[in-house]
Amino acid sequence: MLDSANRLTIPSALMEQSNLKGEKKVYITVENGDIHFIPYSQGAEGHKVFDVRSLDAKRRITLPTSFVKVSSEWEVYLLNGEIWATRLLL
Repeated sequence: MLDSANRLTIPSALMEQSNLKGEKKVYITVENGDIHFIPYSQGAEGHKVFDVRSLDAKRRITLPTSFVKVSSEWEVYLLNGEIWATRLLL
């Protein structure tokens, strides 16, 4: 879920197992309605990039305004070592 500053927190257990471990910046992309966070150091060739954002010391990423307008209920998950977020459908 987003906090009042529209930040999404990546749980530490997921971060430790992901390709974002140690990263300071990420590309924000979307695939099939889910947000995909790609390490800046990896590059994002072949992906439609919406923004480049920094991770803060608490593993938080501020989402672009257009994503917040879609939903404030996002769930972070790990898939094949990559961090993703999906909208919770209530």
